[in-house]
Amino acid sequence: MGMVVKCTFCGTSEVVYVRRYSGETLCRRCFLENMVERVKATISKYELLNPFDRIAVAVSGGKDSLSLLKILVRIERDFPRASLVAITVDEGIPLYRDEAVENAVRFISELGVEHRVVSFKELYGFTLTEVVESNVSRSLNLQPCTICGILRRRALTVAAKECGASVIATAHTLDDIVQTYLMNILRGDTRLTPIGVRREVPGVIPRIAPFRLIPEREIVLYAYFSKIPFQTYTCPYTELSMRDKIRSFLTEYEELFPGTLYTALSSFEKMFARSSQEDGSFCAICGEPTSRKICRACEIIELVSSRIKK
Repeated sequence: MGMVVKCTFCGTSEVVYVRRYSGETLCRRCFLENMVERVKATISKYELLNPFDRIAVAVSGGKDSLSLLKILVRIERDFPRASLVAITVDEGIPLYRDEAVENAVRFISELGVEHRVVSFKELYGFTLTEVVESNVSRSLNLQPCTICGILRRRALTVAAKECGASVIATAHTLDDIVQTYLMNILRGDTRLTPIGVRREVPGVIPRIAPFRLIPEREIVLYAYFSKIPFQTYTCPYTELSMRDKIRSFLTEYEELFPGTLYTALSSFEKMFARSSQEDGSFCAICGEPTSRKICRACEIIELVSSRIKK
């Protein structure tokens, strides 16, 4: 008989997960507790939150964002001066987003957290599906994911300001952040700036990523063990994105060489340059930080609006 492997943390329970990059073995209970502790450690390491923050949590309705909200609710109990508000952005993608918003509304209600839902339609006058199906995105030579990402970010900022938030928390994982850095480099943008690390700029709500040191696969397992709902529909535009190709490559590479994502993040962090926010440049229309006269969000809103009307 082979030796029975026990949990690294409690030393008694049956192992359900092996962290190949660290050699740790975890039982279900210790895994769930350890996830909360790792988020706390990340918040502390990067000084992501203050005890009195009004935290706007970006909750799409997917497993990552629902997991983040659940963990932050747990952590926030120890900080009575802090408060949480969940914000969901509805881009207007039939089935996929409808299901996600429904999941978000139900789950957030069960947690007893304040919730605000904003939509592309109410903010911009059009949905993402209208932009794609009218061929406006193609005429602008922009991928749906590019338009969606930029306008979703703007919608989140608008809603967070209306809710009086002092910080925005997003569920970007270690995988997401490394993917973004690599995508920026492949696009020729070598002027890297930190993603998900708090930076205070007057008039700007800082964004943080408490999951920035946690691999995507561990969020999936946390969501499964916590009975967080998984979406049955996938976004119809995902396969068109550059990120999807980068994601597949990095996932395969991490499988072959465990720890690669952490090594990559460490290397990228050493390459951080001064950001455009620190240069003091702001959009002439919305006032948000940008390296251009008019930010990309305002530019896209104007271009899409004029063509949708036609």
